[in-house]
Formats: sequence, structure tokens, C-alpha cells
Amino acid sequence: GTPPCSPPSRPPAVVVVEKDFQFILCERCRQESPNLKLLTCLHTLCLNCLSENKPIGQCPVCRTAMPQASGIPDMDNLLFTNLQARLSVYKKISNSGGPSCSRCQGETAAVWCSECEDFLCTKCFEDHQWFFKKRNHEAKRVEELRAESAHQFLEDTKKSCNLFCSSPGHADQGHISSIYCTKCKKALCCSCALLDSQHAPFCDIRSETRRRQEELGTISRRLKEKRSLFEATYAALQDEAARLERAQREMREL
Repeated sequence: GTPPCSPPSRPPAVVVVEKDFQFILCERCRQESPNLKLLTCLHTLCLNCLSENKPIGQCPVCRTAMPQASGIPDMDNLLFTNLQARLSVYKKISNSGGPSCSRCQGETAAVWCSECEDFLCTKCFEDHQWFFKKRNHEAKRVEELRAESAHQFLEDTKKSCNLFCSSPGHADQGHISSIYCTKCKKALCCSCALLDSQHAPFCDIRSETRRRQEELGTISRRLKEKRSLFEATYAALQDEAARLERAQREMREL
């Protein structure tokens, strides 16, 4: 008989990405998703798994109760969503065929602009440079990026600190979130903020980032204080356990 066709081999870099970055997947279905939610128990699940979850109101991983009556947490895991978006770019770069130009779609990309989040062929890159000549858009050759490891690529692209819009229609388009909705507790791109009248009031995402950093700093200090208290209590309990053990030995010797 005809031997079965073996699946196409994946580039080693892509295999490493899939192995090393399992933690950014949904913890239930183990799939990538543009709609990752962060639960109060700190588990991360995609919207699909949460929508199908039974019983409603419990984390499907650890069964911790969720405060939201709908069973859908308010907070998006923007860190993991951002990492997924950047690793998706790296996978395209690492594939043997290489990425196509994001503008003309026909030519093989020669350059990647980290500000526009676009792959560009030589001709489109020339147009890009003319259009953005007064801006400092950092662009790198695809061949140079292909020589980097996934960790190096993430480190190089970290400085832009861009958060990508989590709307389903924008998941693969690299729309950068620059606005924060205080009502829905979501980061939005300009298009979503303009088109959706239900989202209000807004604030600049940088001010929300600073507020969150201050909030995390306060939480960190409180946790350190509690840890010191727990460590002192643990040491006291150990001393008491040792004292009781000594007393028990003395009673046996009598």
C-alpha cells in the first residue's frame, strides 16, 4: 500500500516557540486566543471555554468562585494576548517560505516595521520611508530577525510596549490600543472607541497603566508585610512544636 504522508516539518524555531510558551495558552483548551480572560484565581482562560463552562460562576480549573454573575471575568489578560501577537509575527518570520508583504500581498517581505506591525517588500518599504520620513519608525530586515531566537525577538520588540486591540476583527491586524474604557475595563484601539457608543468614559491608556502600576506597588508592599507576619508566625509555631516535642520526650522518660 501507499505509505501515509508525513505532516510537513515545522522550522525548529517554531517548535521551540510552541514548547517554551505553553503558559500563554488558554489553560483549559490549550489553544491560542485573542480573547484571553484573567480570573481572580489567576488562571487564564479563553472566552469560548468560559462561555461553555459549567457550572457558571466557577473557574473550570480550580473551581474557585468568580464574582461576575455571568461567569465571564471583566479583565483581559493583555500581557498574554500581546505575547501571542508578537510570537505570531515571529512564527511568520521563521517559516521557510517567509511572510508576504502586508501592503501589496504579492511580494515576499524584506522588512518588518515594528511601529506599523507590517511586513513590507522593498518597493512598499520605500513608500513607507517616504511617508514616515519625519517619524522614527524602526524597521529590520526579515533575514536578521529570522536569525534571532524567540526570546531575543520578544526582547527587541518589548520596548514599544504596544498593547493590541482584543476585538475579534482586529486580532490579526495589529491594531494598537491607545484608549482605556473605565466602564468596561478594556483597552481599545481608536476605531473601536469611535464606533462603539457604549464605551465611555475613556482615558489615555498610559494614565491607566500608571494607575495600575501604583496599585500593584501598593499590593506588593502589603503582600511583603503579610509575608513577614506569616514567616514570624511560622517560626513561632515551629518553636512551639519543638517545645511540645521536648515535653513529650521528657514525659516518656519519667
